[in-house]
This record gives sequence, structure tokens and C-alpha cells, in this order.
Amino acid sequence: MNFRRSTNAFYVFVLGTFLAVRGASGTEIFIYHPGLNEVPLTLAKKLIVHGEIFFNRLSPSTFPSYNDLSGPADVWNFGFQNYFPITKTTTLMAQLVTHDDGRQRTKFDWHFHFRQAIVDNLVVLIGHDSDHDSEHTSRLRGKLYYTNRNYIGVGIPVEGRNFYVEPFTWFFHHSNQRAYLDLTGECLRQEYGLRASVWTKEGISAHAQAVFQTVKIFSLGQAFMGELIIRLRLASWLELSLGGSVWTDIEPSALGVKQSFHKISWGIAVPF
Repeated sequence: MNFRRSTNAFYVFVLGTFLAVRGASGTEIFIYHPGLNEVPLTLAKKLIVHGEIFFNRLSPSTFPSYNDLSGPADVWNFGFQNYFPITKTTTLMAQLVTHDDGRQRTKFDWHFHFRQAIVDNLVVLIGHDSDHDSEHTSRLRGKLYYTNRNYIGVGIPVEGRNFYVEPFTWFFHHSNQRAYLDLTGECLRQEYGLRASVWTKEGISAHAQAVFQTVKIFSLGQAFMGELIIRLRLASWLELSLGGSVWTDIEPSALGVKQSFHKISWGIAVPF
């Protein structure tokens, strides 16, 4: 990489830093990996795992630590993402995110999904999320509570030479996550939104997603989640990461409460 290209990459990274303040977050951390299914299990005759390990400091952060959205704010997130390409059109994904308030682990979140391309620009998604408190017991309406989400949906991916865009929606079944950030609403029935990534030859990439949560199919929804992550590749095995997330009520709950959480994340990722 010559000096001019390095300088341009630096300016893009600084610009991304500025934009990240306006970012937000969802259950799956969205990082797009071009060419993920080029050598799947069916061709390699062995399971090849792609993914990354990540370490993030959160500052500032108002995201609460526990499932019932109580407790001190998150200070650290650690975890990993694993992608298992089965065929050129089939992928399994697993993600773990641990939460830390600066003194102790407070929660760990699992995410799994199965992704199957049906035709060009159409995929079926089947997913599961479960979040578990550590050293704490969350309660909701007097009962023990941990977030449990199961869904099936579709995505419409469009990929170019240096960009990726995917509108998506999924519908929940046997799930207990409730609307509004005070958790006083009905159980969620649908999420829908948009994911997008862009990348450059200089090793700069940006990954964003916006998600609406609703208890009524195809309505505006009760809450919004958004996320933007900027990556700068330093080596094939190391990337700097900077991101921003927000989770906010769109309208007040039945109790007249309207809340919002936000965080800025600073860290590294180790791809493999």
C-alpha cells in the first residue's frame, strides 16, 4: 500500500468514526464477509470454519446489563462469530456475546441462524436467540425471565463489486421478548429492516443495519434498533473496530415511558 492510498484509507476511517456516533445495534452483530461460501463443505470435503473473535470497550454506554433491562451499563463486550459454509447456498452461523460491567460478567447472549438461498436474491432465514444472566436473576411480571427468540423469515440480498444490501423480515414463534424498553408490551411478532456493507481495496469496510420491532405484522413498530461498525484491516489476522449502536422506543409504552439506550464501541477483531 503506497503513501497516498494509506492516507486515503486513514481519511475514510476518520469519516467512519464520525458516522459511527449515529449507529445502533441489533441481536446479530452484522459483519458481511464477501466470498464466504466459495469453498463449502461439499467441495472441500471437510468443514471449514470462518469467523472472528472480538474485544470491545464501550464508552460511552447506557445499555443495561441484564435481561430485564436493569443493572449497571455495559462496559465491555467480548465474543466470537463462527460461519459454517455447508454448500454454496447454505450457511450456518453461531455467535456469542458476553457482557461485563467493569467488575464482573453480567450476561451472555447466544445467536444461531440457518441461511438457505432459494434463487438469486432470495434467502430463507431460520434463527434462534437466547440471552442468559450471570450472577443475577431477571424477573418479568413476577416470573423468572431470560430473552428467548425463535423466528423464520426471508432476505433479498443484492451484492456488487464493493457493496452488499439486504432488506429482510422475520416472524417470531414461541418467543417471549416484549415490546417497549420497559417490557410492558405484548410479545414481538415481527422484525424487519435493512442491512448494508461497503468495502475498499485499502482494507476499510462499513457494516450497518436498521431493525424495526413490532407486535403487529407490517406496522411501523414500537422500537427501533440501529448499528454501524467501521473496520480497518491492519493485517490478515487483525482489524481495528469502531461502532455505534442505539435501541430506542418509537412511541411511549402504556405506562407513558419512552426510553433509549446507546453505546460507542472501540476494539479489535481477529478474523480467521
